[in-house]
Amino acid sequence: MKKEDERRRSERHSWLRLDSKVCIKRSLFKKEWIAVVPFDFSHYGMGIQTDEAYDLGDDVCLSLELTQEAQHITIPILRGVVRYKEKHHSRFNYGVEFFFSTKVEKLSLDENLINIEHALIEFEASRCLIEKDAVTGA
Repeated sequence: MKKEDERRRSERHSWLRLDSKVCIKRSLFKKEWIAVVPFDFSHYGMGIQTDEAYDLGDDVCLSLELTQEAQHITIPILRGVVRYKEKHHSRFNYGVEFFFSTKVEKLSLDENLINIEHALIEFEASRCLIEKDAVTGA
């Protein structure tokens, strides 16, 4: 096949995936990790959307996994406190502020949280640039 016959783009769009789960205590001995929809992330906290019901002030236990072309960051257990709640159709949107019981815990997780935040900011900036170029034809 000749190069000029190649229909695929030579420059691929970058990709990023942020998965988040929340640990639900179903009974005294049974816990279950449920996938949630993450949004509005910063290294201080994040928004999640789920069917699970929480009240303001409730403690939550999250896990985060960021996968990108050149990096993979996993935070298996991250505690937080529900600071915001909004009904959204049949689900709920929650604002969760991350909570660290010690300075050592905060220091150990802070670098990964900041790296996730920077990856999301850079990804969003590159997507905006691509969309702008598509509109202007550049």
